[in-house]
Amino acid sequence: MKILVPTDFSENAFLAARYAAEIAKKHQYSLHVIHFYTAISSGFEENELETERDQSPILKADITIKEWVQKLQVLYPNILISYHNDRGLLDEALPKEAKKKDYVAITMGTTGASANKNIFWGSNTALIVAKSPIPVIVIPNIEHISTAIEKVGLLTNFKQEELTTLQEFVHIFHQEIDVALIHVYKESEKETSVNNRLASWAFNIEEFSAVRQTNKLIAPTLKEDKDQDTIPEVISKLIDNQHVDIILVSKTRKTFFERLFTPSVSKAMTLRLQKPAFFGKTI
Repeated sequence: MKILVPTDFSENAFLAARYAAEIAKKHQYSLHVIHFYTAISSGFEENELETERDQSPILKADITIKEWVQKLQVLYPNILISYHNDRGLLDEALPKEAKKKDYVAITMGTTGASANKNIFWGSNTALIVAKSPIPVIVIPNIEHISTAIEKVGLLTNFKQEELTTLQEFVHIFHQEIDVALIHVYKESEKETSVNNRLASWAFNIEEFSAVRQTNKLIAPTLKEDKDQDTIPEVISKLIDNQHVDIILVSKTRKTFFERLFTPSVSKAMTLRLQKPAFFGKTI
């Protein structure tokens, strides 16, 4: 079984690859690194590409990915790491690649080399999350992220898909965990009522043999900024000082991630994902 690691050769992509390698080392997976290029991203102008191909069968991207993988392999000599380049757009080609057998998850970053070229890697990541037929693990651009997972934060609105996402996580990580149920409720709701509903819903989570214990992280939507959806801000504050190692997001909650990269939501744009996030597959 393999973890699929797309790269644009950026620092964040390498952080994501290292995170994937740590998972692979612990759970006996291999890695497959893939880079999708266009004429521009491969270092050639469109009208020069065919000429360069005639001169040499090796594109700039072929050399770069080999060096990049060798750097990763030095750090993880006991992990099988394969790689290849392909021409195409990331958000179209990666979901197709992920449909091939033996991939358990995609691991990728939130920012990349293209960020300085007015192409936000995070927007591509959001598209992959929306389209991927397998789970996607998203890694923030932060050094020294621990890959040890003791507690996961499960975003919950009491939906069946959340149980599926938790099941996918357990299937990939093969370990016991604590689960924090993260729920943001409307100001008009009573906290007591919300707590009772969460306590009832927690029984479904506790049915998982891998779950040691559960607890609740709840808060109402912010009273200010009536014209904006403040859920991303509230969730960010809830987990900021909590010992949550990774956030689990089901397909019904993917808009939470998308909002972090939506230009129309100016306040949400100031947020940065501070924890790895595990997104359930798209069906």
